[in-house]
Amino acid sequence: MLNIAAPHLSPAEWRDVKATLNAVAGCGCGKASVARTFKMRFGHLLRPSMGPPKAAATSLSAPLRPVRDFLCETGRTRRLAERHIPTLTAQGFSRAQIEALALLGA
Repeated sequence: MLNIAAPHLSPAEWRDVKATLNAVAGCGCGKASVARTFKMRFGHLLRPSMGPPKAAATSLSAPLRPVRDFLCETGRTRRLAERHIPTLTAQGFSRAQIEALALLGA
């Protein structure tokens, strides 16, 4: 569980966090689940009962990939992914914004 207090951000900082989370929404994390793998292997047999295929994960621009990686690792480990923080800081995110991303997006 993430043990982070709600960060204090200005309205503009919250808007940036929200815009970033919206931009990476639906990007997907890591490997496909067992159910998804099963669907992919046997989808042609089961398609009539499963319905139309779902859209593929959204392609991300290079600047958003570190955000996705941070959120995915934070979500998997339930700890702040510290190794991604320098990259996010270099992109202009403050520590408070990074913590807000983790709380809301992971």
